[in-house]
Amino acid sequence: MFAAKNKSKAILFSYLVGNRNGDGSDTPIRLEGLDASKKYRVKELNLHPETKSALKEEQIYSGEYLMTAGFNPVVNARRTSVVVEIEAM
Repeated sequence: MFAAKNKSKAILFSYLVGNRNGDGSDTPIRLEGLDASKKYRVKELNLHPETKSALKEEQIYSGEYLMTAGFNPVVNARRTSVVVEIEAM
């Protein structure tokens, strides 16, 4: 993950590096470098044409939530890489 110094935007890269026993992301990743007091929208960037994201893109999260509870990018055998933009509202 890379976050802007002013904490207004970040990019998260998540990849499935092994697929034994149906591996995937089943737990949230706690993000870093955000502002706990800001609200953020999460958007998937690397979608194939005419496909929908598995992420709830209309959902707004607090920076505190994303850094303490975390966010699951939903990486699995069908979605082996996910690039997510986290942008302050």
